[in-house]
Amino acid sequence: MNSDGFNCNNVHSKISGGGATDIRLVKTANWFDFDSLKSRIMVAAGAGSGERICGGDGGGLNGLSTSQLISTDINSQLNATTGATQTSGGIFGCDVHFHICGYSGQFGIGGSGNNYEDSGPSGGGGYYGGGGMAWAGSASGGSSFISGHRLCNAISKYSTASRIYHTGNPKHYSGKYFTDTTMIDGQHRMPSPNLNSYEIGHQGNGYAIITYIAKNVVCSCRVYNFRINLFIFTNHYMTLGF
Repeated sequence: MNSDGFNCNNVHSKISGGGATDIRLVKTANWFDFDSLKSRIMVAAGAGSGERICGGDGGGLNGLSTSQLISTDINSQLNATTGATQTSGGIFGCDVHFHICGYSGQFGIGGSGNNYEDSGPSGGGGYYGGGGMAWAGSASGGSSFISGHRLCNAISKYSTASRIYHTGNPKHYSGKYFTDTTMIDGQHRMPSPNLNSYEIGHQGNGYAIITYIAKNVVCSCRVYNFRINLFIFTNHYMTLGF
């Protein structure tokens, strides 16, 4: 889990993007190790952060971005960042006055603001991370992934950190996948974590809950995250991402 992020503020600060929550098959020393990220069979994306304006929400198949561009006497945003997709990270944004750009998102990691003096908004985590913005402006959201979900694009088992391939197939190379799935991004109505109400997106840290129902029958799996955009029902699992 990559957490401790938020979506919007109006002050100067170093701003992390919203973290992704995932289910993975390989545990390593660091959450960002490639072999561990590669083993993810479900990812609920996080939102990009924003300075002075809001960032893009975490997405379903694609991360979300905003068309807002900041413009002040001190600095202005040259281009908008973009949300992540199923095969690439979101593209970085650049600042006009200081002539500096953020970083694009990567596989499993949101792009940073890239400034040692005043790091700008960072992209949200996800299957791929959203694009980051230097200085002030809006970063974008990450993309989500569910093994078996229509139009998802699974990573190839032959991929390495330096060369990533996609299969064009929604099922993870492990053979593990979900059925009857639905994704809801951070701009649409979804059940709240307590399941007693509904909300648009979600504020706060992410978490995952797997609930035992009955022996040899079914179980319920619920995944929650910061501004997460995922809602899944299956015959064998119920998975929620916020």
